Amino acid sequence: MDSVFKAVGFDLDGTFLRTHVDYSRLNDADRTILESLGIPFDEIDFGDAVKRQRHPIRNWLESNGRGDEFGSIDRMIDDLCTEIECEFVDEAEPFPGSVECIDIIRSKGLRVGILTRGSRGYAETALGTCGLTGRFDAIVGRDYRSYDDAKPSPVAMFDFARELGVEPSEILYLGDNVADYLSARDAGAAFVGVLSGACTAEDWRAQDPDMVVVDYAGSVVDLL
Repeated sequence: MDSVFKAVGFDLDGTFLRTHVDYSRLNDADRTILESLGIPFDEIDFGDAVKRQRHPIRNWLESNGRGDEFGSIDRMIDDLCTEIECEFVDEAEPFPGSVECIDIIRSKGLRVGILTRGSRGYAETALGTCGLTGRFDAIVGRDYRSYDDAKPSPVAMFDFARELGVEPSEILYLGDNVADYLSARDAGAAFVGVLSGACTAEDWRAQDPDMVVVDYAGSVVDLL
């Protein structure tokens, strides 16, 4: 890999850690909150984004004279997401090579961080469960700024780079799903796909036939 890198970044779930998250509930947290408030979820046009965004909710509320409710509803959805993420957080464990690679990366003079769609609180709890508190130069979650700026938005990668003190082009980022790849690609960061989570080798080839793919995130030390 190119020696221009100054930092290595990892997605959390399915990449750096093996975790147990009820993604069915998590992905429907917005539906759960909206329907509990009498808002007809199925009337809202969310489009075909890779990850469902929040601005269509704001648009619906504003169109129906309830725009002033968006802030509280947004927080309610985030709180439910974090609750779901943390439900089985004590089951989190590093994938093979994850812990060991941190010191090796640092020995090469590189910074190391976590960029996740999970909340920062969840990420810190999961890492703490694995004895990894304080081991990273930056941890950026979906609550760093507005939800719609989380991965797959490139804004998330720009924020991550800022926290690491580098440019996006100086980051080598590893992830297990398409949202990870899109955020890195669109911000100009280099990307390596892992096979420990959501995507298969075929899935990665469909995104980029030339993508470097590894079994586990810890294998990054063989690429540097």
